[in-house]
Amino acid sequence: MTKKQAVFPWTLQLPIYATGFFNGTVQTMATTIVALLLVAVINPELTLLIGLIIASRQFLTVTMSIHGGALMDLYGTKKVIILFGFLGVASALSFPLSIDIFNVNLDVAMESPPWVFIAMLIVLQMLSGFAEATGWIGSQTLVGKLMKGQPIYAGRMTFSARIGGFVGPISVGAAWDEFGSWGGFGFLAGWILCGIIAAAFIPAAKQRPNDTNAPDNLINENNEFNRGNYKSTFQLLLIPAVAMVIMVTMMRQTGSGVQTSFYVIWLREEIQLSGSLIGLLIGCANATSALAALSVGGLTKVIKDHWLLIITIAISIIFIAVTPILGDLFPLLLIAICCRGIGQGLNLPLMMLILSRNVGSSFQGRVTAMRVSFNRFGGMCVPPIMGGLAQLFGLANSFYIVGIFGVVALICLSIWVSRSEKINE
Repeated sequence: MTKKQAVFPWTLQLPIYATGFFNGTVQTMATTIVALLLVAVINPELTLLIGLIIASRQFLTVTMSIHGGALMDLYGTKKVIILFGFLGVASALSFPLSIDIFNVNLDVAMESPPWVFIAMLIVLQMLSGFAEATGWIGSQTLVGKLMKGQPIYAGRMTFSARIGGFVGPISVGAAWDEFGSWGGFGFLAGWILCGIIAAAFIPAAKQRPNDTNAPDNLINENNEFNRGNYKSTFQLLLIPAVAMVIMVTMMRQTGSGVQTSFYVIWLREEIQLSGSLIGLLIGCANATSALAALSVGGLTKVIKDHWLLIITIAISIIFIAVTPILGDLFPLLLIAICCRGIGQGLNLPLMMLILSRNVGSSFQGRVTAMRVSFNRFGGMCVPPIMGGLAQLFGLANSFYIVGIFGVVALICLSIWVSRSEKINE
């Protein structure tokens, strides 16, 4: 007999879906226009430098996200989303401001860009990335904390985020083409501001301090979690299902790390697509992803959620790695990125679902932050590694190498999962 799902009012659901709509696509929008900015001002052959600048976006997210998650558990997710939203607005507008300050010409790619300008881009990347990631962590945490991570609500939130992912990249690409850096980054800042407004309508959450589901050594004598403590947070990995999600989320980055870095550069430099067409490809992938997310509840009744998660991540990796094979045939590029979108639309709610089932609401902020930290750690590693591979073996071959590594890693993980009694019970 299946457990009856709780029903939550739309006054609670709609603001959460709205934050997902805006917060869930900020990374895609930002990495798209940052990549367009980099190939405009830096010689595209300097792939390692470009990769390092792109990777720097994840540094603060990797090192500080768990503190952000702890703040959500302690002070409320809504407040943290709003606070970091304002940081995101300020950092977005600082990109075109820095271009004006250093008098950078977007029509001339520099062979030796000034180190002060590069340092400024890296700092802005770190601040922007941390703000964006914290807002997205908050949207996911709301599903687990306020709506118990149930498949129907996780699917709806992912649907909303992916619809935002359809509208956002197309719009920001067009804004870049028409109005340059101020248009692209200004649109991004306005998008983030809309996410802040959406968060303001979220009802106040009721605290449930005794709702715990974690290993015994996470709880002290007062039955309270040691807030913000990295050691305690990482002990959640003692839960096999949590460990599985953390491992699989890093492997997921062998596809996502490619899309947020050299995928855009390949489309721009190798086959000369405009920012608008690049945004259209990414937007269509997110639209497909949105539709796929709505089916997650039904699919989990047919296939066990952990196996479905592994399969969908394999799909998402394979269909980004084959990009160079497709040449400049736009219909094939569109089909491939939409197939990747199907995988992405299913694997995100599956991760939220698995974590929420295995970790109580009092730990949702931290476990989500930990997942995103490992996710972004993978995202931080992939661009410079891919940049180095591109310089050694060519950009096209770097797609294939990263893709093969991701699939092989998933096969190894599958062997471990098949032997885990806790996961398969």
